[in-house]
Amino acid sequence: MFSGMFFGMSFVPLPALLGPGELMGLVMDSTFFGKGILLILLVLSVLSWAVLTDKARTLMAIRSGHALFWTQLDLWLDDGQTKADLVRWCQEHTELPLANQILETHELKRVPDIRRASERVTYLELENLERYLILLSTAVTISPFLGLLGTVWGIMSSFFEMSAMQSANLAVVAPGIAEALITTIAGLATAIPAVIFYNMLVRKIDLVGNEMDRLRTILEEGAGGGSGAVGSAGRDQHRHPDVHGSGTI
Repeated sequence: MFSGMFFGMSFVPLPALLGPGELMGLVMDSTFFGKGILLILLVLSVLSWAVLTDKARTLMAIRSGHALFWTQLDLWLDDGQTKADLVRWCQEHTELPLANQILETHELKRVPDIRRASERVTYLELENLERYLILLSTAVTISPFLGLLGTVWGIMSSFFEMSAMQSANLAVVAPGIAEALITTIAGLATAIPAVIFYNMLVRKIDLVGNEMDRLRTILEEGAGGGSGAVGSAGRDQHRHPDVHGSGTI
């Protein structure tokens, strides 16, 4: 009998059961505490996507700009242009960390001075790129816990309703369970994209730092050799750093 009832039932996909109207109904029917958690998660999600959009646009511009910079640097290293030409190009592209590094060090002759200036510029540029990433890491850290808190609160509310009405039927426990599930989904939906894009952004920023370290090595070797450019061995070793991959960010 049970098998006949089971096979006689029509399967309805979950998205059809929980459309936009049903999801909004679950949100509106949740308690004040549950709505507060959902509001916090919504704010965290909006801030995360805003930071992602801004940093992705910035890093894409830096990636393409640094590709042009290494071409200009190769021209200088191969005596295809003077250092003054390279400096003028950098003055027109001050949005690029590598260009700012050249501008800070082009008048310095001693290796310790070049190293200190390069480290100072690297620190400032990376600090600027890492600004607001704390919002992404915060969303990654607390969003699942907020979802879990809403889950526990919803289940606890269901038990209180069962105790007050002295009934355990589905109509009594369903609202609390629905609230528990919707906060869990919201927490995961906020945390999962945030952790993925946070790791991607950190990796891209690390690559910018690697490029600046390589440029510092080139400039130090040039100053140590007493000429404007490094020798062929050092140039071949350091002029082509591990730049950004072919990803979208």
